[in-house]
Amino acid sequence: MRLLLINPNITEATTAAMVEEARRHASPGTEIVAVSAAFGTQYVENRAEAAIAAHAVLQALAEHAAGCDGAIVSAFGDPGLAAAREFADVPVFGIAESAMLTGWTLARRYAIVGLTQRLRRWYIECAEEHGLAGRLVSVRALDLPIPDITRAKEQFRDRLLAECHAAVAEDGAEAVILGGGPIAGLAREVAAELPVPALDGVACAVRLAEAVVGLHPRKPTAGSFVRPAPKPAKGLAPALFARITGSA
Repeated sequence: MRLLLINPNITEATTAAMVEEARRHASPGTEIVAVSAAFGTQYVENRAEAAIAAHAVLQALAEHAAGCDGAIVSAFGDPGLAAAREFADVPVFGIAESAMLTGWTLARRYAIVGLTQRLRRWYIECAEEHGLAGRLVSVRALDLPIPDITRAKEQFRDRLLAECHAAVAEDGAEAVILGGGPIAGLAREVAAELPVPALDGVACAVRLAEAVVGLHPRKPTAGSFVRPAPKPAKGLAPALFARITGSA
């Protein structure tokens, strides 16, 4: 099985960290190939940046999905996930949705802990869009500047862990999701220090992708995820242009 991991931001160090975590959880025989966004922002923190990231996700799929059995949108908030499912010929998974689905199977009440306050509303909207907000009891985040996103996991480990404990003690969370590509792997590192399951979106997405791809689902020919019909386009990268216009 070959899974394409798409980092919708431009930070190669974040891509490397997510790939490392993905490979740690992948089954023998699962190959993880990765690509960073060809354009966009250092990290995705709000709706505007998510819109840019969604375009980058579609371009990455057009350029790199050939030969892959599934793809992972590896930014918490899942920018462009629905569009990617409509666009791609293989199953596409988001690290936020995958973690939330896993949280639903493990707990009646789950919380998300992220890096910045700006992310909070977007993560809530993400849960609502996925139909998974019913058990979301809180979204907690740090209220601090992030001077170097590539070092955030190490710099803010203890503060993020404290927010996880608060989510359990004060919000009643029965599972906690550590949300965000830059902190991939932190859930695994702090799992023994929490009284409830700690979930990592990358790990959850890899395992879910393996399970679903292994079921060999067909590409829909009815419903909202049917591949759109070709139409004229302008100004797109060559592979994306070919995909949209049907000239590939």
